[in-house]
Amino acid sequence: MTTTQVAPPTSWTETAYDWFQRSKRKREEIPKDPSSSAWSFFRSGSGISFMDAAFRRHTPTLPVIHLTGDVAKTWTLLSLAARFVVQTRPSQFTTTTTDILPQVLWLDSHQQVTASKLAHVVRSTLLRHIQTAMADAHDEQLFNQDLQDCCERIHLARAATDWVPLLECWRHQLAAFDSHPTLILWDGFLEDDEDVVRTEIVRQLSRLLEQCSVVLVTASSSPRNLEWDRFITQRVRLQRNAVTGGHEYLATVQASQIPFSISASGILS
Repeated sequence: MTTTQVAPPTSWTETAYDWFQRSKRKREEIPKDPSSSAWSFFRSGSGISFMDAAFRRHTPTLPVIHLTGDVAKTWTLLSLAARFVVQTRPSQFTTTTTDILPQVLWLDSHQQVTASKLAHVVRSTLLRHIQTAMADAHDEQLFNQDLQDCCERIHLARAATDWVPLLECWRHQLAAFDSHPTLILWDGFLEDDEDVVRTEIVRQLSRLLEQCSVVLVTASSSPRNLEWDRFITQRVRLQRNAVTGGHEYLATVQASQIPFSISASGILS
């Protein structure tokens, strides 16, 4: 009987040049301005674990995420908006390569978001991001400027708005620049619109996705819309966690269940 000789495992060594090139690539991935930080937000992480899992799914286009379930959808959108403007605020960079800073466009079909709630979530997110208390007048002034900058870049459209002309207007405005993606959030997506209006909304959104650099996150408790399904790159289902003693909620992304909690300042995961 013959025996098969197993070759010993080969050792792997990294040359100094290879190490330098690998380190250089990592340094290049660090955002250097608001524009690169906006791209990094959807590539490297928003800080919300279940949304990051949805963003990381390989797709040739920018992600289109749909949130379903009966809990936490509005809080997820609030947290996304706050984290996006905080991570792209210009004061943390030495250079700003664009005059138009990354923006958040929020369509609110439920009218559940107030200016005070939005400002509170942005403020709490900003405090967590800088991880330091404001000790003197200069720091407090800078913090207030950052807070104002972040809140001014979140644009809210209410339910009474006619969505179709609004989307068409946004499409023409956003097509003028593509140096960074714009985050569009829609709470109560297609829930109270008539069928004819839904068809036109889907048509306008398809043009927006085709012509502009946007990341779209929609949230709805209504049944699936067949016209819109083909544009969705990932679905996230939010529900209460039946297991006690841990996080209160679960997010299902494909086959993975990711626990998370909600505080007065947004999503904790």
